[in-house]
Amino acid sequence: MRTKFCLSVACGIALCISAGSVARADLLVTSRIHYYSTNYSNGNRIILRFDDRTGALINQFGYDTESFAGMTVGPDERIYVTSNIIGWGDVYRFTRNGKFLGGFDTHTPTGGTATYLIQPGNLTFGPDGNCYVIGSGSLFGPDRGLILRYDGVTRAFNDYFVTNAGAPGDLAFGREGHLYIADAKLGIVRYNGKTGEFMDTFVSAGSAGVSGYFGFIFGPDGNLYVRSHDSNAVVRFDGNSGAFLDYFVAPGSGGLKSPGGLAFGPDGNLYVSSSDTDRILRYDGHTGAFLDVFATDAAMTNPANLVFTPPLPQLQIKHAGDTVEISWPNSSSAPNWTLAKQRSLDATNEWTVLTNTPVLEGTNYVVTDQRDGIPAFYRLEQH
Repeated sequence: MRTKFCLSVACGIALCISAGSVARADLLVTSRIHYYSTNYSNGNRIILRFDDRTGALINQFGYDTESFAGMTVGPDERIYVTSNIIGWGDVYRFTRNGKFLGGFDTHTPTGGTATYLIQPGNLTFGPDGNCYVIGSGSLFGPDRGLILRYDGVTRAFNDYFVTNAGAPGDLAFGREGHLYIADAKLGIVRYNGKTGEFMDTFVSAGSAGVSGYFGFIFGPDGNLYVRSHDSNAVVRFDGNSGAFLDYFVAPGSGGLKSPGGLAFGPDGNLYVSSSDTDRILRYDGHTGAFLDVFATDAAMTNPANLVFTPPLPQLQIKHAGDTVEISWPNSSSAPNWTLAKQRSLDATNEWTVLTNTPVLEGTNYVVTDQRDGIPAFYRLEQH
């Protein structure tokens, strides 16, 4: 499945057509126990993709794994997930539609199945463009947590950024550039974003019922939103001081049970995965009031991580004499879009990729095509 937009150009009149099934920004959900198989070559599909407007399931995808433990969007607008097979970890890359793009170089020089990444957890990208991944020092039993750093461009292992991260369950960089880690024993702990050195405990374990397995995100208001399995709530803390503010989502609101992931959507509302009820719940992004059950599907079991893909680019069209200029906004993923053309939308017609090189003009990429008076359709696809 490819993401696409079409423009029709006919007799000097431009009409914009977009497929009704295409979402502005898809919601991706990791399903903790979708299928299990010891045959890892079968490509287990455990990432679910929902339309951000309707909550309808679009497709599901994945790659050889027992489970996916973490998920994030990279600076290149690709989807990055951590994979776990018998404790050995990998980081996989996908397009927003689920096309597998390969993985990180996680294996040690000794070869075999051994990897630097053991017992992988969530992951995030730092201000330096590198990827930071939760790992462990041992395959078996409790051991110190690690934060591994991978080069964001080459995807090669760099170093152990934090060598004693306690019992990490989640991580994120704050606006000031420091790294915050959810430690099951200590609470939310802060580390220097440049050196990896311990700074302080930002939110103590047990504060406002935050204990056990929990995770967090920074909201658009800069505050910290913490999900707690023990309290079945979302607790808000001041993003500057760590002081308790309120129960943003009250315990059990909307049937919330064992929240597994948080994300603010393009509509400004808060989405929470209710792992024990196999639902994605939506709450008012300003008040925390329950709005509705946004998504539920038979394929979704124990939903966990939530990620919204970046909004799809807006196509624009402009006539210029005997030519037509088709443009879309510049972004880190803009070069990954291809423009194709055909004369009608009949299923029997083939799309022809325009070989014209997109030219960056101001804030837009522009492709120029000749006009011959015959209606034409243009389609932008991510590759």
